[in-house]
Amino acid sequence: MKWDAWSVVFTGLSLTCVTSVVLFLLVAINPKDAAYGSMPLFYAAGSAIAALAFNRASAWAARRAARLVP
Repeated sequence: MKWDAWSVVFTGLSLTCVTSVVLFLLVAINPKDAAYGSMPLFYAAGSAIAALAFNRASAWAARRAARLVP
């Protein structure tokens, strides 16, 4: 049960990161201030990497949970 919970947590974090990627891309498309520069694109890239990492962690936790089921 513990690894099932971790899988759900990692999936939620991955979806949150995907949402932040979309948010930062929208800010990059239509910035409110020119001082933002290219920072939203860097933040979007970092969030995309984090989303991928959390997705892989979720899959790993799900495989581990399935292995421990009797």
